[in-house]
Amino acid sequence: MPSEARYFIPVCLYPHTRYRTTAGLMTLFDKYDLRHHDHLMVVADRLLVLDRLMTGRYWTIPSAVHKAKQEASQILKLIQRTSFRSGARARGAIVCWDEIAETAQYSDFAQRLQQAVLGDRMLADTIQAFVEQRAGRYGLGASPERERDYEREYLLSEVSMSVYCTEMLGFSNEVWERPPGADIPDPLKLLYGERRELIRRVTGQAATRVLTFVFPDAEDSEQEVYEESRPEA
Repeated sequence: MPSEARYFIPVCLYPHTRYRTTAGLMTLFDKYDLRHHDHLMVVADRLLVLDRLMTGRYWTIPSAVHKAKQEASQILKLIQRTSFRSGARARGAIVCWDEIAETAQYSDFAQRLQQAVLGDRMLADTIQAFVEQRAGRYGLGASPERERDYEREYLLSEVSMSVYCTEMLGFSNEVWERPPGADIPDPLKLLYGERRELIRRVTGQAATRVLTFVFPDAEDSEQEVYEESRPEA
């Protein structure tokens, strides 16, 4: 791979992710030779919170946040140890979601991007269909509108973080653990495939994001629990 390659690696906290194991992380670090490339790893604890609130696994926001932060802390330490072991620590930043999401620059960008996405009829209608599909299938149904709001926020948040880190911060090579299942919502694929010019309009530059997978031949994640059945961002 070219020496100038820079990598954005979202780390989701699903129960069976291989990123919960040293072997899985070593495969990631070795495959992309991260000791020789700048990389940004973002532990997506916020997405886990939204997922659990949508599915009703935690009845209160504080309990969902507390549990997600506990899990994020554990995997963050494991990634840091693996990074040190592979000699990649000097070239990488390993952070939790809010360390980026709570900055003023990100907040402004995410607001503009999400307004543009929801202002596009095709994108908005397709995302709403994703929301109805996932919340209808996995939500408890006790508060349908709230469950749909959480799912919508999940989808828009993963889009915003991806575009911000790849296009604005310049970590243009995005690495997912594995491909999503064929029927799993993937709004980023839709955005880059059908509305690429929207990215230029929001960022002021041509889109450069390239997506690859650590485990491209992984089995269909629909065989596993719901939290595994998402794109890896």
